Amino acid sequence: MRRLLLLSMFLLGTGLAAQDRILLMNGQEIQGRVLGQSTLEIRFMLDVKGKQRLEKEPTESVFSVTDSTGKETVWYFHDPAFGNELTVDQMRWYIKGEQDARIGYKPTLPKLGGFLLGAGLVIGLDLETNSLLIPPAYAGLMAWPRVHVTPGSVRDPLMEGDNHYAMGYSAVGRPKRVVHSLWSTAAGVAVGLLVRQLIINPAQEP
Repeated sequence: MRRLLLLSMFLLGTGLAAQDRILLMNGQEIQGRVLGQSTLEIRFMLDVKGKQRLEKEPTESVFSVTDSTGKETVWYFHDPAFGNELTVDQMRWYIKGEQDARIGYKPTLPKLGGFLLGAGLVIGLDLETNSLLIPPAYAGLMAWPRVHVTPGSVRDPLMEGDNHYAMGYSAVGRPKRVVHSLWSTAAGVAVGLLVRQLIINPAQEP
C-alpha cells in the first residue's frame, strides 16, 4: 500500500512538472500546459507566480507545439502565397538564428563607438540642446551595417555559414544593436555634458 502511494505521488509530481513547449515565430518559447490547438489559436495554461492563467496565442505566430512527451506539431507551413517563403526546415534554422542572437549577440563595438562619439562631440563642439540629436542619428546609422555573429553565440555548430540562420540572427541582432547604440550614445552625451559643465566651462571662466 505504501509503495502504491509513493508511486502515485511520483507520477503526480512528474505530471505536474511536465510542460508543453510553444515555439513562436520570433524565436521565443512559452512553457505551459496546452489545452487545445486549432488553425486559429493555441490555448494553454500559464503559471504566473504560482497561479494558473488561461492564455491564447494566434496560430499564425506559432511555429510548433511540442508536448511533454516530445511529440511536435508544426503549425508553420511553406506557402509563398501567404508570405511563407521559407520551407519548414529553413524556418527552423531561421528561428535558431533569432534565438542565438537574442541570447548571445553583443554589439560591443557599436556601443563603444556611440559612447565615444556622443561624449566627444559634446566636449569638442560644446553642444548643448543640439546634443539631443546625436543618439537617434547614430542609432539610425547602426540599422544599416551587416550584423556580425558574436563569437561563441552559435549554439549549434551545424548552423555555421547557413544563410537562413544568418537571416534570423540578423533580424534580431539589428534592432538589438540599434537600441544598445541609442542608449550608449545617450550615456556618452550625458558624460560629455557633465565634463563640460563641471570641468571645462569653469576652467575657462576668468
